[in-house]
Amino acid sequence: MAETDTAPTGWPSPDSTDLQVMLLGTYHMDNPRLDELNLESDDVLTAQRQTELESFATDLARWNADRIAVERPYDRFEAVNSLYDEYRSGERRYDTEERIEPPHPFRDETDTECRSEVVQLGFRVADELAHEQVSPVDYPVRLGNDSLESLRDQGFEPDEKESALESDPEQQLEMMATQLQSSTIPEFHHWLNQEEQLGINDESLFDAYLRWGENDNFGGPRVLSTWYDRNIRIVHNVWRAIEPDDERVLLLVGNGHVPVLRHLFATAPLFCPVSPLPYC
Repeated sequence: MAETDTAPTGWPSPDSTDLQVMLLGTYHMDNPRLDELNLESDDVLTAQRQTELESFATDLARWNADRIAVERPYDRFEAVNSLYDEYRSGERRYDTEERIEPPHPFRDETDTECRSEVVQLGFRVADELAHEQVSPVDYPVRLGNDSLESLRDQGFEPDEKESALESDPEQQLEMMATQLQSSTIPEFHHWLNQEEQLGINDESLFDAYLRWGENDNFGGPRVLSTWYDRNIRIVHNVWRAIEPDDERVLLLVGNGHVPVLRHLFATAPLFCPVSPLPYC
């Protein structure tokens, strides 16, 4: 898609004083199965997918970000950048299965990190821009809580009220899988970052958990507050990572985060969220 100075619908227009944060909503290429719903994706190490990833990284690099931020724990900076250095130096190859201890508390398979969007896109873009480091900014957390489990143990059933969702989340997941199978990786990301796709995760979370509560037990709303807390911490960690001369940050994050992060970055002074659509 050609670059344009016009912000896509739903996105603010940055002014000259804003630090722009491009929010690239991605899918988890390594299939870690950590989300409420998990997309089954094909292997990105195949020759065709590698060609697509190289092209996509080149397109994203044209935005000329000063910093690449990735969805890995902020306190794993050394481990993430040690791995990045190994890819930059050629010690590890992007197109080869590499055994890696994942720099993430909820991941333990050693053959998945090499397939992750962090390595395959984040590292590639940073590498192409000759960045010396990437910035891990995530704060991983489990969404569940004891109050929610207590409700489930009691056999609590929320009041039957009409769901606001237009389609079942499982159907949405099947649609995503079909779209991925029939698309190149840049094409899929262009589709994934359309307004209609960005809202699906939040709608599903609110539909599933807002109703889960009884008397002074707010187990379901606490799930939602945990989700927002994680995203607020991501914004804070981006703030920690930036340097005074930075003007542009590219943040690669699961596309379900984008609506919340867009709101938070638009609200926070200094920042302005921008869409990746002109570059995918």
